[in-house]
Amino acid sequence: MSKPARIVILCVLLGAATTAAAAPVRPSTAVACPSLSNLRILVSRINEDSAAAAVILADTKADHLGCILIDRDKVAAVTDRVALNGRDYECLALQGTTICHWVVSGSLPLSTAKQAAPLSSRR
Repeated sequence: MSKPARIVILCVLLGAATTAAAAPVRPSTAVACPSLSNLRILVSRINEDSAAAAVILADTKADHLGCILIDRDKVAAVTDRVALNGRDYECLALQGTTICHWVVSGSLPLSTAKQAAPLSSRR
């Protein structure tokens, strides 16, 4: 293979790697709790660090406050939204349960078809 051909291939590969690195990564899991107050307690403990949340929720001796990690594909719809103290939350209907689970808005990006509930503000 000639030197110019190698340079072209290298440029293409570097361009593909740069494009792949620049693409935003959408989280596929989020911390969810059946109680909004419990979600707020857990979020204050972890400072929005998803790795810290995963550690707490994996620890069988930790107080999970009923919270779990949910996958995006288990979400049926957004059933409720609320804003408290400048932060937005969504309650998600999950497949296999009738209890909605609260998440911090935007922590689990969903398709627009699943985002139906209006936002209600409380201070």
